[in-house]
Amino acid sequence: MEEYNIEKASVGDFIGIRGTVKIENGEYVAIGKNHWVGQGLETIGSYLNSTGNPYAALHSWSIYIGSDTSTTTTVSMTSLVSPIGTAPGTAPNTTSYSGVYYSTSTIPVVLTYIATWNAGTVSGTLGEAGLYLYMNSFLTNGAAASNPGLASRLSAADGSFTAFAINTAAALTVTWTVSLVYA
Repeated sequence: MEEYNIEKASVGDFIGIRGTVKIENGEYVAIGKNHWVGQGLETIGSYLNSTGNPYAALHSWSIYIGSDTSTTTTVSMTSLVSPIGTAPGTAPNTTSYSGVYYSTSTIPVVLTYIATWNAGTVSGTLGEAGLYLYMNSFLTNGAAASNPGLASRLSAADGSFTAFAINTAAALTVTWTVSLVYA
């Protein structure tokens, strides 16, 4: 029988993509793991392989929510299954962002996206949330961003959190944190 020697990889051989999502609505608070979809991984790939201006327009992202509770995240998903409101979903009233999309020497890179819907803006069952990134957002600065793609999805169907009826008397806030770290 042949023997195979497996060398221990050094720290820095692999980059891991991690993410958490915090949902707050009145007294309801849940924290779950995001699930990357194929388009999201392609977007991150574009980011890592950027040969043009590496800085992105900071407005080139969106978070939308949906009501689906039965479809688990798949790598081929390109949109929320059942968006709340007009597709791709009702946009939040306010958004904020922190972090840098690209750094020549700093890992980890931590990106935090925060979206808030004012009380009464959305109603129904919240069963999914999606982080949408613009495919050109990692490659250009100042260009018109279009065609947002679902990059990562949090779904009750994945067991990431328990679906709940949105409390329309309170604001709904989704805080989405993504980090690139040495694995």
